[in-house]
Amino acid sequence: MRQQIQKFGRALSGMVMPNIGAFIAWGFVTALFIPSGWWPNTQMARLVDPMLTYLLPLLIAYTAGRNVAGERGGVIGAIAAMGVIVGSDIPMFIGVMVMGPLGGYTIRWFDKLTQGRIKAGFEMLVSNFSIGILGMLLAILGYWVIGGAVTGLTLLVSNGVEVVIRHGLLPLVSLLVEPSKVLFLNNALNHGIFSPIGIEQARETGQSIMFLLETNPGPGLGVLLACWFFGRGNMRQSAPGAVIIQFFGGIHEIYFPYILARPALILAPVAGSAAGLLFFSLAGAGLVAPASPGSIISVLAMAPKGQTLVVLAGVLISTAVSLLMAAPFVRRAAAAEDMPTGAIPAAQSGAPAVKAALHFPAHIRKVVFACDAGMGSSALGATRFRKRLSDAGIGTAVGNCAADGIPADADVVVCQSVLAGRIAGSAQGAALVVIDNFLADPALDALFARLARQDGADAIPRAGGLPAGTADAQPSDAGLRRAGDAPDRMAAPQPDDAAGRSPGEVLRPGNIRTGLSSEPKEAAIRRAGELLAAGGYVEPGYADAMLRREESATTYMGMGIAIPHGTSDAKKCVLHSGIVVLQYPGGVAFGDEKAYLVVGIAGVGDAHLDILARLGEVFGDEELLRRLTTEDDPQAIYEALK
Repeated sequence: MRQQIQKFGRALSGMVMPNIGAFIAWGFVTALFIPSGWWPNTQMARLVDPMLTYLLPLLIAYTAGRNVAGERGGVIGAIAAMGVIVGSDIPMFIGVMVMGPLGGYTIRWFDKLTQGRIKAGFEMLVSNFSIGILGMLLAILGYWVIGGAVTGLTLLVSNGVEVVIRHGLLPLVSLLVEPSKVLFLNNALNHGIFSPIGIEQARETGQSIMFLLETNPGPGLGVLLACWFFGRGNMRQSAPGAVIIQFFGGIHEIYFPYILARPALILAPVAGSAAGLLFFSLAGAGLVAPASPGSIISVLAMAPKGQTLVVLAGVLISTAVSLLMAAPFVRRAAAAEDMPTGAIPAAQSGAPAVKAALHFPAHIRKVVFACDAGMGSSALGATRFRKRLSDAGIGTAVGNCAADGIPADADVVVCQSVLAGRIAGSAQGAALVVIDNFLADPALDALFARLARQDGADAIPRAGGLPAGTADAQPSDAGLRRAGDAPDRMAAPQPDDAAGRSPGEVLRPGNIRTGLSSEPKEAAIRRAGELLAAGGYVEPGYADAMLRREESATTYMGMGIAIPHGTSDAKKCVLHSGIVVLQYPGGVAFGDEKAYLVVGIAGVGDAHLDILARLGEVFGDEELLRRLTTEDDPQAIYEALK
């Protein structure tokens, strides 16, 4: 049940979070130019209603549809959303969260139904008219059916919230919010209930207390300060850094391990949140728009004119109450033992037990940090660990992703213990590192030691925050395990199963293009897919599946290489296993990285995993890799890779 709620929350988060910048822009326009704003301006205030009514819902609908079916899904999702937007008198955020995905699933169903059945020359006609006709039908459905139902539901929930606020019961919501945050269930509450209601209230009154229910950094800050002032060992050493990251960076996940280690500590943020909400209710405080991330900077920036100090006072009250509640629990824990924040027993977290000294790939090439939504704590952990490896001269690629988007080429997956059970099912064949603290965790030190031995590093720096003597001991593989019983493909690649083809037939000189001009990654991936189709390896629709795969998780491997391939449901489009190589001397941007070699993959069955393994062995030679990125003779590249 919890995993289903987490999945639902991630879906909502995936619709809203990419558009937070637009919400912030609307919040600033509202705070500055409405009659009660900082600089009232009737002309500029005319931006408020159109942005709220049309821009923000359409962005959410487009993003939701794109998450399901790529660009086509985004377009039809926006069309479908217009029905519920026009058919309602209130901002239709919940409605577009229904229509956006519905549009995406509809066009994905249609594309699958017509795949391979469209006559040559009619592809563009069918593509455009399918979006137009289906989008129109969904917009009509939204106008007459879904819009009215969602309007009624929204008004019912809004009236219920008003009753709760009017009777002074809002602080009791903390009993639900704070435990949900620690269990990573807050996205469903925040984006599915609090934000839509808050936006409607802000439209009517200029502010809403709903924006302070989940983003208030005070309760978490109180817990971290208690660990800093009264804790011992790792708890005390790691808390100062966590304070900065949580309070100013807005990454609340950083304090969850302290509560998971001592579940009784949950009473502290609950009490702190309730005290803050009571103060906000009595003072009539609120924010003009969602504050994301939940840092003190974002919260104060979204405070209405004249209420900055009131909001700050509420945050400080939350902090003080949480600190006072947490102090006795932390003192008792410190008196009993030094509690290392990164060594939470699996039984307490609900994750499977973590075993030591299990088998690993012969060479670890890619480490992936995973969290609930793939945006906050995992990005932090990946950044810190990547820098640590870089400082030690270790070249292993490090990335981050959502819990349900583990890349197939990941050798090691790092996650918090509360997510280990779910990730174990989607990280087949990868070693799983279960941690509980992104600042100082023995399991991360064990992984670092393993990579240092692999790369022949001369020294293994001691991680700040480890108990004395830990870093001096012989490193072990504690905290690591193989997720599932899948065979080690990296160590024992199997022959290609396309009628016994050899790697030389899978890759041909004609499959290699050199000296290509830089272009967007989508164009590069589509070029690779079209080249695979031209070589007879796949059906024409495979390029779209490669683009969908890139949207779910990047195929950039590090070291200037990207290996795009199709989604699992596109394997039916693969006729034979094949490889194409595209060389871009100027590089192709994959996020913040550049790929100079884009290697398109098509595999029969699971053969593409073996192809990835063979290519990984070749690309482990840095000198050869440099030559491949500049070599202008396709035959020379073919000889190096065959």
